[in-house]
Amino acid sequence: MEGDFDLRVYIDCAIRYRWLIAGLTVAAALVALVVTVFLLPAYEATAVVVLTRPYLDTGNAPALLNGKAAIDLCNSDAVIQQLLDRVSADLQPEGRTLSKLKSMLTASTGRDPAIIKLTAKNSKPQLVAKIANTWADLYVHQVNNLYGQSEEMAGFFDQQVTLANGDLNKANQALVDFQSHNDVIILQAQLTAKQDALVNHLRMYESLKLLLQNVYGLRDQLGRQPAEAAPTLGDDVAALFLQISALNAQPDIPIQLQLPSTGTLSSKTVGQQVAFLSNLAKTIEAKQTEIQTQTNQLPGEIMILQGKIQEARAEESQVTRQRDLAQSVYTSLAEKATVTRIAVRNSSGLVRLASNAAVPDQPNAGRIRNTALGALAGLLVGVAIAFAIDYVRPLLSGNTARPVPVSGK
Repeated sequence: MEGDFDLRVYIDCAIRYRWLIAGLTVAAALVALVVTVFLLPAYEATAVVVLTRPYLDTGNAPALLNGKAAIDLCNSDAVIQQLLDRVSADLQPEGRTLSKLKSMLTASTGRDPAIIKLTAKNSKPQLVAKIANTWADLYVHQVNNLYGQSEEMAGFFDQQVTLANGDLNKANQALVDFQSHNDVIILQAQLTAKQDALVNHLRMYESLKLLLQNVYGLRDQLGRQPAEAAPTLGDDVAALFLQISALNAQPDIPIQLQLPSTGTLSSKTVGQQVAFLSNLAKTIEAKQTEIQTQTNQLPGEIMILQGKIQEARAEESQVTRQRDLAQSVYTSLAEKATVTRIAVRNSSGLVRLASNAAVPDQPNAGRIRNTALGALAGLLVGVAIAFAIDYVRPLLSGNTARPVPVSGK
């Protein structure tokens, strides 16, 4: 049918021009092989590193250094820049850039993700070996310094331990100096004495107040009797009781009561007894005034002592906290320094060089790939030319009829 696609036509064309297609395919393969082998020889050298401890201590929880992270570290600008600094003298001037150097490098993992292959490609066999080995050394050093412990870190912690020990000694000395003049116990004893004195003064004031009321009561009672009359036995006993009460109060009062000379109570008249009670009342009132004055002074003195005690305790708490903090810092740094020193003695590190790259003695197997690609390109070009010739030849001869396939009906 008109317009139907017939694959036999194209197959027949390919068969009729098979020698052209085969010749172009072989020619293209040979050109690719010649170019690969003689004009652009490429050498490869591979160094191998191994992750000996894939789990890293991050301080909080272990983190896995997986293959992707390891490859990213290989290709980091920091590592490549150090590599460029090491090998730039061996490179051509136009190749002394990060991008050019990165184009020569390939990092990959083996079947085991703990195996890292570092490959360098270049037309100079000695150069690729040097680049691969230098790259591996830099990578091992970079990772071990980044995730492991280094001598620099150990020295840093040793220095910090020395400083922390000096701070701890100063804090201990400050605490000793404070305790040498710490008068909290003395102030506390003074405060207790003042508090006890205040309580005694208040109690004494109330006792004198009651005693004064009794004196006034007896004096008023005697005042209702004739002044020349003799007091009754009960009045004598009451007056004697009041005098004894005043005398019994003396040990608790700093200043002694100055009691009037009484003589024998039974020989006094009522008027003399009233005069005696009046003098006794005045003495008690004077003592009340004195006690009240002292009582009013005691709260202020107590508050001053309380302030001094609180200030001394605050200072003690401060120097104690500083000593405890210095002790904690010193202990923490000493432990960290010890752990770091132990880690430094473990020379294996997180990453170790498993195999150095040898100088390659012949180009890599890329010539086979390039030859195959050249043959494929020649094949496609030959088929295209065959179809073009088959299409153009009838037009040039004036015969527009298309050839019929041999197997066509």
